[in-house]
Amino acid sequence: MEHFEGAYPIIQLFDMPANEVVVFTNTYTYQRFVELFKDDISRFQWVVIDKKRNRWLFFWQLYKAARKHQLELFYVNTISNNHIFYAWMLGLLRIRRVVLTVHDLNCMFRSHWSLKLRPSLHHIGKKALIKRIKEFNVISEAMIENIREATRNEKTIHNLPGSVFRIEQSVLTINNCIHLVVCGGLEKKRRDYGQVFELVKTAEEKQLPLHITLLGGYVDEFGRSIVQKAMALNTKYARLSVYDSSLVPQDEFDKQLNNAHFILITDVIDTAICFAIPETYGRTKSSGNVFDGIKHARPFIVPQQLRMPANLESSCCRYSSNEQLITFLSELYQNRNDYMVWQQQALANSKEYTIDKIRSRNPALFNLS
Repeated sequence: MEHFEGAYPIIQLFDMPANEVVVFTNTYTYQRFVELFKDDISRFQWVVIDKKRNRWLFFWQLYKAARKHQLELFYVNTISNNHIFYAWMLGLLRIRRVVLTVHDLNCMFRSHWSLKLRPSLHHIGKKALIKRIKEFNVISEAMIENIREATRNEKTIHNLPGSVFRIEQSVLTINNCIHLVVCGGLEKKRRDYGQVFELVKTAEEKQLPLHITLLGGYVDEFGRSIVQKAMALNTKYARLSVYDSSLVPQDEFDKQLNNAHFILITDVIDTAICFAIPETYGRTKSSGNVFDGIKHARPFIVPQQLRMPANLESSCCRYSSNEQLITFLSELYQNRNDYMVWQQQALANSKEYTIDKIRSRNPALFNLS
């Protein structure tokens, strides 16, 4: 019920003639799936449970629905809270195979006791889940080594990515400006927006035609402040586009990615979102931006220290400073035909993430001989 954008490719991957796919979700997430699947929404069975009700009632309904369908495999896209309830429910269900996608490895496997009640309850629940679940998934190949170490090679590890490539690439040329997109909600602990504003400032000083879109909504005062600061900019050559809303509609999200020359990743590499437990993007935590790039076959601009999946490295421009990045963009604007090489390499890399190729790399999940 969380990370609906990550559940979307999982549903597609298990959509095989021999499978009957049942999706358990809540009302909000179901609406997001409707936007994503459109006319194909009826291909699957949907069990929509009201999450606003009593917690015990919610999990009891989930348990009854899962038991009714006599599942052979229960795929849990992610768990960020209510770990004890999930462990309790899975214990009652006794399904032969349960697979859990883990987005934040240290949060799951390096939790610890606390003098505070809530973190301690999370810790107890996580330990119960780890004991009960035998198979885990990570969405990035770069995280496999770390989760094997965290599980002491005692669990089965899968690598189903956070997106699949099914659409044709939107072929672009550089004309009046270079368009970069920063994907994701406006959150202080996830992305460095100071770097974005500095990039706009430097591009303006260099008279470099640059357009950056912050492709995400906001839910707190930090996000609102970023939107207000962006809207207050008065520039001639470089501009920064934002969305003054909590959510960017899926069609608009896809449109902007299809019109972007690069996905700019400004992740805060070393962060701590879950009870101050440290995570490192690219190693113990994966950026969803990577999979936006795969889905739309767009090249990346990434920090020098960010670990990327090896098969995407050839479509990554790495930078260690804004000055270095501005130099790259300026040279690219002067030699615009060079962009075709980046675009073609991004397409070649995305073709490694087709449904057939992902299934072939994970025969244990898709019963392939």
